[in-house]
Amino acid sequence: MALGRRELPFEVPRYSLTGDILSFQRCPLQYRYYNGSALPPSRPVQLWTGEFIHGVLEEAYRHWQQHRPPFPWPCTPTPWPPPQTPMQRAPNDIGVIGDAVEAKLAAAGKRPRNANARDIAYRRAAEAINLLGPDLFPLITDAERRISGTRDMPQLSQQHPARGDRYELTGVVDVISHVKVTANPKNRLVRMLQTRCPGLNPPFEIIIDYKAERRPPTNDPRRQHHEWQVQTYAWLLTRLPQSTPVGAAMIVYINELVPSHEDFQALQQEVRNGSTDVIPSRGSADYYAITRWRTDAPIPSLSDDYRIERAIWIIDVSQASLTNAVAQIDTVVAQIETSACNEHNSGDILSNWPATGLDRDCVACDFRHFCPNPAPRSSSSRRQLTAPPAPG
Repeated sequence: MALGRRELPFEVPRYSLTGDILSFQRCPLQYRYYNGSALPPSRPVQLWTGEFIHGVLEEAYRHWQQHRPPFPWPCTPTPWPPPQTPMQRAPNDIGVIGDAVEAKLAAAGKRPRNANARDIAYRRAAEAINLLGPDLFPLITDAERRISGTRDMPQLSQQHPARGDRYELTGVVDVISHVKVTANPKNRLVRMLQTRCPGLNPPFEIIIDYKAERRPPTNDPRRQHHEWQVQTYAWLLTRLPQSTPVGAAMIVYINELVPSHEDFQALQQEVRNGSTDVIPSRGSADYYAITRWRTDAPIPSLSDDYRIERAIWIIDVSQASLTNAVAQIDTVVAQIETSACNEHNSGDILSNWPATGLDRDCVACDFRHFCPNPAPRSSSSRRQLTAPPAPG
């Protein structure tokens, strides 16, 4: 007796803009292995770093909100292995906050790759709190606002019936209201907003997204992916009942505050070839520190102003940009749905989920040893990202 194949369940698929959309854009095959099976990554380095930074920033904001300790805050991470006698630290010590975040991540099976990765994560979190906190924390109106909305499922081919007629998008953002902006005219971040968004008229909200990575160069596809992501956040907020218009979106690239050796090497190359949108003025101390640096020398110190300029990207959220962004997200959802349908019909993963990761993705991937298309191991190499075939 012939047995029929079970069809995909009819449902409303849920997509996270970070956990699904950006992950798929980074590498569809890696996304499939990590998200399409019940097996968690054995070394979720990128997960740990990003979630640690987010967690420390959110807990630091809540502590500041309740107690208002002055900046700068100390940072004394617990050594590993931890000492037998308890360490004496202030309540606002970033090491105390980090301990709680580390414990929560460890309970979920997420740990840093090594001591160096843990150390630089603490340094970046401390710099973000002490350099950005005095201007950022007084502006935040709503921390970790969870947003979601549904859209019509994009049209797939006749051979690929959709799992549902709609899909859900989800995300988490921090929000600044116009009240906080207009009340802080001397705030450094407010001045940046007023300079880059001169036409802002109350009422409005500003959304913030933190990324535990460096600012992408202008020729990197991820720059556009990040832009579409936060513009889609803005679109989701506009769909809420009695919502306040979104005036701008702000991405904070935490790695720019404490660049690694590889980060600084990439920055030097981008400044020299003009592939970054934040270049220090010629003749400035920052310009000479970057262009004259030798890779065998220690990383030079850059000015606070320049590091903040590189860390913060303020993005247009005009109606036209939002319409384009959600259309781009629709395309990615269609690609994911098509890949899932093709795998369901053929039973084959590799032919339906292409491997398009860059070096930084492959080096932390559990599946790199049997990947059909691993990235070259040169730190300067880049590959042309290829998407799965368009539906239909």
